[in-house]
Amino acid sequence: MDSTLKRLEEIIKFTMQRHGVLLSNLANSDTPRYRARDLKFESVFDEERLRLEKTAPTHLRAIEVSGDTELTVDTGAPWLDGNNVEEDVEMAKITENALLYKTALRLINDRFKMYKSLISGR
Repeated sequence: MDSTLKRLEEIIKFTMQRHGVLLSNLANSDTPRYRARDLKFESVFDEERLRLEKTAPTHLRAIEVSGDTELTVDTGAPWLDGNNVEEDVEMAKITENALLYKTALRLINDRFKMYKSLISGR
C-alpha cells in the first residue's frame, strides 16, 4: 500500500474515534461536572521523512499528517452545574469532523480509480 493510502487510512480511523468522543460530549451535555473532551490530530511538517524534492522556488513544502492523537479535556468556563459542554460548539466540531471523513474517503476512492485506470490501460 502506498504512503498516501496509509495516511488517508489514519485520517479515517482518527475521524471515527473523534466522532465517538464528540458524541459522548453531546450525550453528557446535562451531566453535572462533565468536561468536554476532544482528540487532537497533530500535523507534522517534516520534509526529510517525506523525501520530496523541491525543484522550483515556487513549490510548496510538503505536509505529512502523523497518526499521533491526544485526548484533551476542555478547560473552558463551566456552567453553574460544573458542566462545560456547549451543544452548538460540539455540533460544529462534528460537522467539521464529518467533512474531513468524507474528504478522506473521496481521496481514497479517487486513488483507487486512478489505479484501476492504470491497470486497465485507459
